[in-house]
Amino acid sequence: MEVSVVNPLFYFKLFYVLAFLFICFAVLYQGIKRGYQIQSILLMLSTITLFTVIGTRLVTIPVEEWIQIIFSNAEVIYDNRSALGGLLFGLVGLIISQRLLGFHKPILDVYAWAVPVGLGIQKIGCFINGCCFGKPSELFWAVHYPHGSQAHYSQWVSGFINQDEAFSMSVHPVQLYETIGLFLLGFTIWRTRYYWKKNLSVLLFSMVLFLFFRFLIEFIRDPASSQFEVIYTYGIKNLQWMLLIIAFLVALTLFIYEKYLKWDTVKVRKYNYNLKVDLILTILLSFIIYIFSNLLTQYELLSVWIKFIPATLLTLYYIFRKSEYTIYRLALSILLFIPIFVFAQTYEKDSLTTKKFRQLDIGGSFGDFYNEVLYNPRSGECGTSYDHEYLKNSYNIGGIGYSQVTRKGSKENTFGVNLHGGNIKTTRLSTGDVESNFTFGLNPFYKHEGKWLGIGAGFQLGNLRKNTTDKVKSGDLSKAIKKHFILPEFYLRLGRRDWFDIDYNYGFLMPSAFPTTYSRVSMGSSFGLGPDYNLRYGKIYPINSDFISARAMLTDHIGVNLMYVLKEKNRVYNDEASSKILFSINYRFDFKTN
Repeated sequence: MEVSVVNPLFYFKLFYVLAFLFICFAVLYQGIKRGYQIQSILLMLSTITLFTVIGTRLVTIPVEEWIQIIFSNAEVIYDNRSALGGLLFGLVGLIISQRLLGFHKPILDVYAWAVPVGLGIQKIGCFINGCCFGKPSELFWAVHYPHGSQAHYSQWVSGFINQDEAFSMSVHPVQLYETIGLFLLGFTIWRTRYYWKKNLSVLLFSMVLFLFFRFLIEFIRDPASSQFEVIYTYGIKNLQWMLLIIAFLVALTLFIYEKYLKWDTVKVRKYNYNLKVDLILTILLSFIIYIFSNLLTQYELLSVWIKFIPATLLTLYYIFRKSEYTIYRLALSILLFIPIFVFAQTYEKDSLTTKKFRQLDIGGSFGDFYNEVLYNPRSGECGTSYDHEYLKNSYNIGGIGYSQVTRKGSKENTFGVNLHGGNIKTTRLSTGDVESNFTFGLNPFYKHEGKWLGIGAGFQLGNLRKNTTDKVKSGDLSKAIKKHFILPEFYLRLGRRDWFDIDYNYGFLMPSAFPTTYSRVSMGSSFGLGPDYNLRYGKIYPINSDFISARAMLTDHIGVNLMYVLKEKNRVYNDEASSKILFSINYRFDFKTN
């Protein structure tokens, strides 16, 4: 099989980011399930990710050059990476953040099985990119890499092939072996997680399996693909001897720690949210990112920022929601803008100067929301009175979109259309009765962005929902769920997007404005990064929920949009709706610069 794709490095970067996203969502799910503050979970993930990406780079660099990296402002070029270094540094970051934030054993257990799975996802990118390639093989599933790949170059330098050969000799797809093996490791760790009683045992077990697995993989990995100097002792690489010795020592530590120690070396204090700890950790992480920004690539920094920026914004939101911090809000807000400043300093703007392009979007949204219905009207001495009913709606919506964007100076025009569909399950809280409805819609739209003013309009056609505090002029509550064939949408922005602006939206949300059409008012800025980047904070009406949203381009072609809507609570039934998440990924193509 020939492994030849256009721009293989792009896929390496893509799967690198996806690996960290998988770990992020796995830990977030467990943390939310346990009632932890989301900003603290994201700070822990930011710490682990930062230590991991720094570890993958530092262990491949001579120690005497570390000082130059830390204190030099110039960009330092080191292309090698080590998964083992990332694992060890990431473990240090995990223990530090766990001790500071006080997370319980289940969070450590999730990290223990999610990391091998994440590494397995990353190895798919390594396979496409051609790094970490295997030894020559004649097996029918062996692969060939094209001219210009690391495998081809290594075999040409070694004299195995001619320079003008189109493809390398067939080699073991060792990266896919690792993907399968790491997925199996993750599954094994997940299935045995309840066997271990001590806080750190699952992590130690995960390390033992990973080190021994890496020892075996090295037998079929080509020495030329190693990031370290390859020296053999008794026919086995010194790296393998090191892996085997460390695996044995960790296994022995696990055995003694689990079976014989009567006290837990890594004690877990009772979880109690502490804003001071979050602030200290936020400033510390900002400082570390700034120091190592010249070493890390954009996609490595991105793996940190996609957790760190939401954590910062949620902490800022927490400060403004708690009355006890009223007199400190200004000072604390200034502190929390330090990560935003570092982000603006470390993130590169797009390399393409494009005036016109096409864009495809795909995304989804899920969560719960409430609405109140007044029904069964009755006339009385004080006027008309109603019975009250509260409905809880759970939804899963998916959508796709196509648009064409034209830019000229500070002006931008977008024509597009979105298509969405999904299910909404409505529960009557007083009786528990449940009704499910399928919603779908087609949404053409137009948006114009100027330097100080932005406007937009569109409409939606289909089986649409619009929930408000409705009054039903009968005793039939089924009429409370209003369905529409057509609904309008509007957009208005005032202020400069690169500095600060305020906007109003009725609709205008990818993948859809659903599960219902809401009004949104927000403020935000791109912090001078350009029209493809934005951070916003606002409120959604009529549910009166706050939200945080972010938009960014990961590469010149791929971007993401995220919105997190905070929890709302029904005070009558003491029931809490989950947070709502909306996300989309966009792909840009057909670029024109004139």
